[in-house]
Amino acid sequence: MIKKWLMLLSVLCVIGCSNEKSDQQHLITEELPISYSGTLPCADCPGIDYHLNLFADNSYYLQLHYQGSGDNSTFYQLGQWQQHTGQLRLLSDEPQQTAFQIAKDGSIRLLDQEQGPINSLLNYQLQRDATFRPMYPVTQFHGMYRFAADTGTFTECLTRQHWSVAQKAENTALESLYLEYADEQNQSLLVEVNGFLEPDMNATTSEVAPVLVVTEANNIWPGETCGQLGYNDNLLNTYWKLTRLNDEPIEVYQNQREPSLILSSEENRLSGSDGCNRIMGSFQLREDKLKFSRIASTMMACPQGMETSQSVHFMLEKVRYWQIEGKHLELADVDGNVMARFEAVHLQ
Repeated sequence: MIKKWLMLLSVLCVIGCSNEKSDQQHLITEELPISYSGTLPCADCPGIDYHLNLFADNSYYLQLHYQGSGDNSTFYQLGQWQQHTGQLRLLSDEPQQTAFQIAKDGSIRLLDQEQGPINSLLNYQLQRDATFRPMYPVTQFHGMYRFAADTGTFTECLTRQHWSVAQKAENTALESLYLEYADEQNQSLLVEVNGFLEPDMNATTSEVAPVLVVTEANNIWPGETCGQLGYNDNLLNTYWKLTRLNDEPIEVYQNQREPSLILSSEENRLSGSDGCNRIMGSFQLREDKLKFSRIASTMMACPQGMETSQSVHFMLEKVRYWQIEGKHLELADVDGNVMARFEAVHLQ
């Protein structure tokens, strides 16, 4: 009897394993990098031209051109790609992630926002190009910048790709901004720049690699990092370090606490620091709504940063909304204006 059951289980396993293998067989196995392209439907234009490049390091560039939309009709998205149950998923900083179903013939079909099939007779298919077609995005870039030995390097946050910064255009402005805030040699600081990538040939190896040309450099955020793509920290019971206040970087003074918050799930208690004194209070939380109350602090005077401390208290009184993107928490007022940005710190 036991032998018969084992034989039956073996047969079921073969069937199940075969089906599972069949479900998983449509994968991207070509030698990378590869390109996909096609024109997909558009609600208010003739069509959207897609150009998608996948790289071996699991990063991607996506170019979207809206036909008939005049100037400024081309947009770029950067991020990392994954394969999951026969799907190609694009992870970026966009609120809605893009996903495609991988077909037997190597093409990919766009899925809806719930990563399900789009029931339509219209074309939602992108075809794999016969050869790889390089792409050089023109957009705003976020990344960790380091300037050393008269050379700037940039690690882009979404793709984690490393680029040299071309010594032209507004490169000097970026260098000056970095040197104003860098506390030590070889330090990497988060910056936001406008610019574009262009091909550059290595004189020694003859290999072509992208370099970043900076056309505008205004924002630098000391103490903040890229964070982890596709992962969100929890609002509650997390140590949140203040990195931006009223769109200005936070400076932490020597021998003083860094501004920070902890929202404890136990009795909805608030604790932390305003950069000088310890703060405490309570909070009310409902979905994306957040309100602090009964905020108090110790009364110690600090040699520096008292203006920042006062601004932190004013901000906490005005908070009404919150949202988390990866390791970063943003607090906004009743009108949705972001007043402060924090980064999660995982204490040892």
